Amino acid sequence: MRSPTGRARTALAVLGWCCAAALAVGVGLAAVSALGRGILDGGPPMTSPEQVRRELARPAPSAGGDGSERPDPSGAGSTEVDRTPGGTVTAGCSEDELASLRSWSPAQGFRAGDVRDGPAEEAELTFESEETEVEITVVCDGTRPLVSTEIDR
Repeated sequence: MRSPTGRARTALAVLGWCCAAALAVGVGLAAVSALGRGILDGGPPMTSPEQVRRELARPAPSAGGDGSERPDPSGAGSTEVDRTPGGTVTAGCSEDELASLRSWSPAQGFRAGDVRDGPAEEAELTFESEETEVEITVVCDGTRPLVSTEIDR
């Protein structure tokens, strides 16, 4: 058998490289598919503009990992939801006219601090960002919560 010429060697090298590259891509696609949804999957279906508007109109979920959820210990009284630039607060009053923060959820870029969630004569919370501080105070008028907001920029 004759040894390949220079052109034949180049052609064999290119053919070998193409085979190795195809094999590597195939192994990569198989690995991605085995780990989860493959890269060739079309993904979730497109959302219509009407579905987007409906979803954006829904109220934000309360009390994620940054907030807290506290039920009214007495099971009585009333509740008020207050949306501020710093976040959303759900406040309530017990039959004993004690204020409490039942849940809070900071807006994006804010964090909750200085929380005095009650039940007490006055419940307080501050939403803080780099530029703004939103102080929220809750007192009770009978069993109805009165929420006041002070914004410091």
